[in-house]
Amino acid sequence: MELDAASRSRIEAILQDDRVVLFMKGTPAQPQCGFSAKTTQILNMLLPEYATFDVLADPEIRAGIKAYGDWPTIPQLYVDSELVGGCDIVSDMYQQGTLHELLGIQLPPKTAPRIDITEPATAVLRESLAAQTEKSLWLSVDSRWSSALALESDDDGAVEVESNGIVLFMDAMSAQRADGLKIDVEETLQGYHFTFENPNAPPQ
Repeated sequence: MELDAASRSRIEAILQDDRVVLFMKGTPAQPQCGFSAKTTQILNMLLPEYATFDVLADPEIRAGIKAYGDWPTIPQLYVDSELVGGCDIVSDMYQQGTLHELLGIQLPPKTAPRIDITEPATAVLRESLAAQTEKSLWLSVDSRWSSALALESDDDGAVEVESNGIVLFMDAMSAQRADGLKIDVEETLQGYHFTFENPNAPPQ
């Protein structure tokens, strides 16, 4: 597809407005594809703010950005107006630490944090993990100090922590932010809900 001058000018204006721009499907709060969701999760780990553009809301940019960077898929990450790549490249760079370098972020040492999992939370996690043999329990704490637990595949570069017999895995950035984190659980009408008390988080 040929990129017309008007579309090129629009894309260049978008890229010049912000250092880090992600062209994605949907928004970070409501991504409309798994690859866009994964890419925003990675960026959230590193940056409190970055620009996004929802290509589903603008067919002209959706087609134009593929021609602009000669990259056939969405999402696409740009830094300093240069194409970095899509979800797989961003994920690989994050795991290798090269994305941190590109964004000017120092990669923290892989130091195991102190994690306190309460007895009620331990009981719920043990029951949930009893039948799980293929994936491990991962903890993430992003740059907005939002914490989450998820079942993910193992990663040789992960930081491993044990609390109350529960083994947690996390990346180095999460480990740095999670020191002293307390994980508890509360029962709601929808089921169990984990709560996180982080002494490192700034006041709300």
